[in-house]
Amino acid sequence: MQNLFLELTLLISLAIIVYLMSAAIPRIEDKKEGEDDGGGSKRSSLPLDKLDEVLLKFKDKLLRKMKVLVMKIDNFISKQLRSKKE
Repeated sequence: MQNLFLELTLLISLAIIVYLMSAAIPRIEDKKEGEDDGGGSKRSSLPLDKLDEVLLKFKDKLLRKMKVLVMKIDNFISKQLRSKKE
């Protein structure tokens, strides 16, 4: 069970590192010079801009929820410390 936890942690960390590196690299538009078919150009149909927006919104929501959770934990610890003093 411990090995599974370690492997999952490693893979999730690797995925986060890859995402952060890909977000840091600027997107480059491929422009074919001299080829102007007028209609049938086959481009990658991956909606990377939409994916970036969705991931950014998810990251913002997650960070806000984590901030609230940390604040709640901080308040709980402060209350415990105050009750120990009295």
